[in-house]
Amino acid sequence: MHVLFLHDAFPAQFGRLGLELKRRYGWRCSYLVQQLSSCPTPSREMLESLEIHQLPLSADHRSNDGIPWPQIFGAYLEQCATVAEAMRARPGLRPDLVVAHGGRGAPTLFLRDHLDVPIIVYCEYYFATSHRDISYRIDLPPAEPAPFFPRCINAPTLAALADCDAGYSATRWQRDSFPERFRPRIEALFDGIDIDLYRPGPPPSPLIVGGKELAIPAGTKVVTFVSRGLESIRGFDLFMEVAGRILRERSDVLFLVVGGEEIHYGWDKLHTGSPSFKRWVLDRGDHDLSKFVFTGRILPEDLADLLRRSDLHLYLTAPFVVSWSLFNAMATGLPVLASDVAPVREIIEPGVNGLLEPLFDVDRLAATALAVLARPGDYEGIGREARRTIEARYSLDVCIPPIRDFLDRVAGASRSGAG
Repeated sequence: MHVLFLHDAFPAQFGRLGLELKRRYGWRCSYLVQQLSSCPTPSREMLESLEIHQLPLSADHRSNDGIPWPQIFGAYLEQCATVAEAMRARPGLRPDLVVAHGGRGAPTLFLRDHLDVPIIVYCEYYFATSHRDISYRIDLPPAEPAPFFPRCINAPTLAALADCDAGYSATRWQRDSFPERFRPRIEALFDGIDIDLYRPGPPPSPLIVGGKELAIPAGTKVVTFVSRGLESIRGFDLFMEVAGRILRERSDVLFLVVGGEEIHYGWDKLHTGSPSFKRWVLDRGDHDLSKFVFTGRILPEDLADLLRRSDLHLYLTAPFVVSWSLFNAMATGLPVLASDVAPVREIIEPGVNGLLEPLFDVDRLAATALAVLARPGDYEGIGREARRTIEARYSLDVCIPPIRDFLDRVAGASRSGAG
């Protein structure tokens, strides 16, 4: 089987999947991408084993401002044309199946003019007009485009979904974010966590992060927070409030914060007038920054070591796509304190494999965090059950075979004339 993956970036959701399909089943996996990503960073094995074709960066990737929302559909059509032209220029690239990311519309509309193969769309998410995702933070200043943006960004997603042969989402909640009439076409298939990398156990000593030794005094409690971007949808500002409450009660806590300053979702720039939500939050609060280490983005290997040094992981998301960091922390056997929102409840059963508190209740979040730090032995069972959850439901060994079967089934239906 030869699968062609389409995505803005590599590896994103498809790099590890392609590597596993090649390792386990001998499939050929090719990629058309615009850029190599640092979230996560591609491994040497991915770069050496997988066939990557890089396209010129689109204008929105070259710009720090991104696409103006009213122009999203036009930019989507231009990207579709770029992908079709790339296929026309590569006559030797003839896959059996195309799998395309549909986060802003999979760029597949013109592919059938050049390829007679089935197309699968990865249906990451369907934005809501209210009460979810970037509209959830009503505690922040209002933004004028709030009802307009979801309709703009969902339009190309629906165009891609209507044109494809099948779709899949990572979780049931993500699948159910789509309009009900589309859900029968979308399967829930998680892409898998590397439980050999993210595993319980002591961290190396010394702890090296980003090539530098991270000095943590003996007896220090460590609380971790990880987000691709330190932004409002992932509750960075609420995390800083919770951290402040914790520090009022005990001085032996160090907060390790992983993530970049980029804003990936929503209108934080409109809320704040600042290109960095992190800087806006830090400038507005009275924070003892000697108790915080901001690492920026780091390699997966460093993140795994850092999580093994942690005593508690905070995950304070609005209702949105669940981050890999939640699964990684659970795989490490950490007690995780997360926001009590629907996508997280699909994974965490409160008091069994994690702890949940209301997102905006800083007092309850801080009180629960302080309880874990004061009596870690009481929460060891929750960490062990978190690890078992990832092993049983979200590990690569569990997740890759069903995805392989799904891809093979869609491709096979086309070959037999059933699709």
